[in-house]
Amino acid sequence: MSELQITNRLIMTPGPTMVDPRISQAMSNQILGQFDPAFTDIMNDNMKMIAQTFNTKNRWSFPIDGTSRAGLEAVIGSIVSLVMRFLFPRLGDSVTCSSNLLSVLVGK
Repeated sequence: MSELQITNRLIMTPGPTMVDPRISQAMSNQILGQFDPAFTDIMNDNMKMIAQTFNTKNRWSFPIDGTSRAGLEAVIGSIVSLVMRFLFPRLGDSVTCSSNLLSVLVGK
C-alpha cells in the first residue's frame, strides 16, 4: 500500500475545519500513556493554563474531550445540586441525554 499524501486544501465548510500545521505535527508524535511523566507534565501545564484562563485557584481544572453537548452537560452537572429546583424542558431527542443526566443528578 502506498503512503497517503494529501495536498494542502482550503476547506470552505461550516465549523473549524482548517488545522494549524503545528496541530498536525503534534498529532503525528508518538502516543504517550496517561501515567508517562512526559504526559503528566503536559497535562499539568494545560491545567495551569486553564486555571489562569478561567481565573480560578482550583488546581484540578482540566480539559474534557467531547462535543459541545458534553461540555454543556459538564457545566450543568457542576452547578446543579440536589436541593435546587429548576425547569429543564424536554425539547426532543437532541436533549434526551442531558435531561436524563439531570434527572439522575436531582434524584427524580
